[in-house]
Amino acid sequence: MNDREDDSPLERRLRELLNERAERVAPSEAPLEAIARKGRVARQRSRVALGAGLAVLVAVPGFAIAAQGSGSGGSGADTAVQPAGPSAPAGPETPQESGESPPDPEQEVGPLPPSDPQRQLLDGITLEQAAAILERCVEEAYADQPDPYVVQTPIVNPSIEDLRIVLAWESQGNENQGPGPWLRVLAVTDDPSADYHHQMTCTADPDGNFSGVQGSAGAPPEREQVVLPDSNASRHYAGDEWTTPFRWAHYGEISPEVARLTVTYAGATEEAALESGYFAVAGIAEQSPDGEPVIKAYDEGGELIHDSRTDSVFP
Repeated sequence: MNDREDDSPLERRLRELLNERAERVAPSEAPLEAIARKGRVARQRSRVALGAGLAVLVAVPGFAIAAQGSGSGGSGADTAVQPAGPSAPAGPETPQESGESPPDPEQEVGPLPPSDPQRQLLDGITLEQAAAILERCVEEAYADQPDPYVVQTPIVNPSIEDLRIVLAWESQGNENQGPGPWLRVLAVTDDPSADYHHQMTCTADPDGNFSGVQGSAGAPPEREQVVLPDSNASRHYAGDEWTTPFRWAHYGEISPEVARLTVTYAGATEEAALESGYFAVAGIAEQSPDGEPVIKAYDEGGELIHDSRTDSVFP
């Protein structure tokens, strides 16, 4: 700055002092290199921290990672959810976990069901009803006397689990039991070759109350007949006091070679169920019968091996 000509000596001196102070407080050159170096270090630290976070995400997929904490120059502590340890192997489900009731070791065993329920459980009788009638029949028939069928001893009581339900139906009743209706359940020892064999027809009222039983028990007889109708079966197809239409039933023993059996009665022919060495058949009589049921048995090849009109059932 040029000195003004009209300045006094004092003013010129003051101006010089001010100029000297201004030169002493002037800023020095900015440290550009140092600033750039610090910036590069900070950016490198950020990249390292970010790379570590990505490595965790790739190496342990499925685990949640918390946001990294902030800090000066990236030096703040990082926080992350630690991955859980390996889970214990899953054991078998308990009944409580699976929702299933545990098996009851004291549960009673019932009779064996018929192989063709649609043809053997008739007139709306269910398997549960038939089983309940049979179980009560076995229990009550042997409660008061050793032999429910004939007066002879010793008698082997049947085991309910050895019996198979062969036929269940509803009949009109008879003069001995009353007009009914009565529920009938035919059951036999499932193994035809058993040393001791039971065959029983149990009767109950529509409420399931036991009424009576008929049948046979003992060692199976040696015989040569292809078909042997049961001696008690006529009670279930030849009711003189019945009014048409009525439900009739017939049953008896068969030899192993019988593969098919039909019964013709009251003007209709019915296919019998073959079960546990027995045949069992039932039908609805729309007209009064004019004779005994006609039984025809066939072998596997379809050949007629028994005709009740010509073949005697006695040896």
